[in-house]
Amino acid sequence: MAQTRGATGNSKPRVFETVSTETTRKPRKTPATKKEKAVTKKPAAAGVTKKRATKTKPSLKDKAEGVVDKVAGAVEGKPGKKAAGEKKIRGGKTAKAI
Repeated sequence: MAQTRGATGNSKPRVFETVSTETTRKPRKTPATKKEKAVTKKPAAAGVTKKRATKTKPSLKDKAEGVVDKVAGAVEGKPGKKAAGEKKIRGGKTAKAI
């Protein structure tokens, strides 16, 4: 059974802080000059850079296989197989593999 605050001996009045309804304004930043922009610009990243993978152009054989996989995925209800077929049609990274 739940007890009241008076029964537990903790019956001091609750004091809540009043919330200010006054609007506050943030200090406005002045726009940087050209010299300041040049100083604050980040330097180019040095070190190892990744080389983009070249996208292979699909052959007619790859496109045909992709269509077959896409249809098989749709019939079997396997979205992964359907997506793999679409990737083959469009010439994904592994379109020329074996």
